[in-house]
Amino acid sequence: MRVIAFCNNKGGVTKTTTTINLAYGLARASRRVLVIDMDAQCNASYTLSSHIEHQSSLFDVLMNGVKLVDVIQPTKEPRLHLAPSSIDLSSADVRMAALPGREQKLKRAMRGLDGYDYVLVDTPPHLGVLTLNAFVACTDVIIPLALTTYTLIGIAILENTMQELRDNLDIALPILGMVANLDDHTRQSGEVLASIRQNFGALVFDSVIPRNIKVEEAHNQTMCLFDYAPTSTGAKAYLGLVQEVIARVEGVIQDGARPT
Repeated sequence: MRVIAFCNNKGGVTKTTTTINLAYGLARASRRVLVIDMDAQCNASYTLSSHIEHQSSLFDVLMNGVKLVDVIQPTKEPRLHLAPSSIDLSSADVRMAALPGREQKLKRAMRGLDGYDYVLVDTPPHLGVLTLNAFVACTDVIIPLALTTYTLIGIAILENTMQELRDNLDIALPILGMVANLDDHTRQSGEVLASIRQNFGALVFDSVIPRNIKVEEAHNQTMCLFDYAPTSTGAKAYLGLVQEVIARVEGVIQDGARPT
């Protein structure tokens, strides 16, 4: 089971969008997938379940000792499940700050979790205790990047933080890859992408996700992009990303990761 944390300390980089569409694509490639929504904004939970309020959530797991398996729920997509977030998580960083072993809570909650090929963890857009929990629990990190002027500054901050965590907590935190998003085919986007590739080389996925209104429309309709607009440039780009992730994780070229 691979546990992939999606992280960037900047908002607006399509972190949640990347998590959701990769989850759908992996599920449609016959992988069993769990999305853990650690973001109090609940965007992933809403998109995958069509509502925000849930009887029990990840907040209950982290703060009240509820078992993770007891909050997991199915989605409309076969082989794709959700551990939903809650707006209560907005106070979790403060409430967990003084707790012993606070950075281990998610990892401990995941002990005994079975039956999934991939667990995708959507993190908040800041490097607090919740994101730290995702880092400790994960086997890999994917970093979504927006092709904007400030991207390289944000990466440098994130890289420094991750290295400090590796040193202080003795964890590996391997980066599975970086995903370039919001490509609007302008000269600026091209220059930022070229700079990212020059700095990070093979870590950057070949698939570049364009700025595509169909992606946002699908999420607003709480629909799978591969159903809503299967021939859109966004759907085709995410399909390529799914195939790349499978190739990097499993060492195979997956031809079955096709929207149906």
